[in-house]
Amino acid sequence: MQIVQLRADNFRRFEHLSLPQNRPFSGRLNLFVGENAAGKTTLLEMLYCLNRGRSFRGTSPQELLGKGKAQWTVFSKLRSTNGFEHAVGLQWSSSGVQARIDGKPAVASELLRLAPAQILEPGMHKILLDGPTYRRSFIDWGVFHVEHVFLDAWRRYRRALRQRNQLLRQQRSEREIAAWEPELAESGDVIHRLRLAHLQRIAPRARQRIQALLAEGEWEFELHPGWPAQSSLREVLAQQRKRDLQFATTMNGPHRAELKIRAGERSVRNRISRGQQKLLLAALLLSQCEEIHAQAGVAPILLVDDFTAELAVHYQRAFLGELQAYAGQVFITAFELNEVLQRAAPAVFHVEHGTAHD
Repeated sequence: MQIVQLRADNFRRFEHLSLPQNRPFSGRLNLFVGENAAGKTTLLEMLYCLNRGRSFRGTSPQELLGKGKAQWTVFSKLRSTNGFEHAVGLQWSSSGVQARIDGKPAVASELLRLAPAQILEPGMHKILLDGPTYRRSFIDWGVFHVEHVFLDAWRRYRRALRQRNQLLRQQRSEREIAAWEPELAESGDVIHRLRLAHLQRIAPRARQRIQALLAEGEWEFELHPGWPAQSSLREVLAQQRKRDLQFATTMNGPHRAELKIRAGERSVRNRISRGQQKLLLAALLLSQCEEIHAQAGVAPILLVDDFTAELAVHYQRAFLGELQAYAGQVFITAFELNEVLQRAAPAVFHVEHGTAHD
C-alpha cells in the first residue's frame, strides 16, 4: 500500500495542506526539506496519525489543533499494488476522534491493518535505553501484523489481567483470584509463543543488517517471557498468589516480558554511540518491516525524521542504501538536500512555515 495524496486542515501550523500538487507521491523515496520548525516533522506526524489514530509525540489530539480552530482533519488516498484505491480520513473535534475508511466509520485496528506505518525519530531511542515497555511494544506491533490471532489473545489477556488485579486490590479470596488464572495463563502462553516466533524470524535479518550498517559486534536478542522460564505461567500464578495479594498486582505474565539486546556481554547503553544507536534501531525496524512484507504481503510505510542527524556521511550512505533497497514507501525529513540524499534522486517537497510544495 502506498500513499499517493495527503491533505489536512487546521493541523498544528498547517491551516490548509494538499500534497503533492503536481504529481502523486513517489512509490519509493520522498523527502521533506526545510529549516528548523518549518513543519517537516508535522507532515510525518500526519501520516503516522492516519495509521495509528494518535501522534508519535505523545501529545493529545486536542494539542494538534491549529490556533483558534474548532477541529482538525487529515486525509490520505492510498493505492494498493493491484491498483485498488482507498480513502482514509481522521477528524478531531470536541466530540473526539473519528476515523473513516472509504467513507465508513473505522476503528483503530482497521487503520493499523490497512496501511501499516513505522517511524524512526529521536524519541525511538527509548526502545534501547528505557524500560521494557517500549521493547514489548516494538515486538507486539510486528506480531499484530503477521498473526491475526494475536489481537484476540491480547484482548483476552488484558481482560483477565484487569479482573485479577481488581480482585487483588480488593484483597478478595484466593479462590476468586484463582478463577481468572486459567484464562490469563492460556492467553499469556499464546502471546509469548507468537512474540518468540516473530523475534526468531527477524533476528537473523537484524544481525546481517547491523553488520552492514555498523560492522560492530555479535548482536544477540533474547526474549524473557515475564515469568520463570522453567515453570508454566499457570503454575507461577498459583505459586505467587499470596505475594501478588501483598503487592496488589499480578507480578508475572507477558505484561512483564523483557526483550534484551546485547553485543556480546555488554548492553547497548555501554557499547555504541548515539548515531550508532540510530542505525541499530533502523536495522531492527527495517528487518521487522521486511518480515511483515514477507508474511502479510504488505510493506509498511517507513517514516524517518531528521535523516542526517547524528550520522557521519559514510553512515548516511549506508543507511540510505538500505532504505533504497526496501520494498516499501519511505518518507524522510532533512534540513537540506545534501550530496548523499541528492544521489538517491528522491521526490523533493519543500516545507516553509506551515506550507509545503513540490
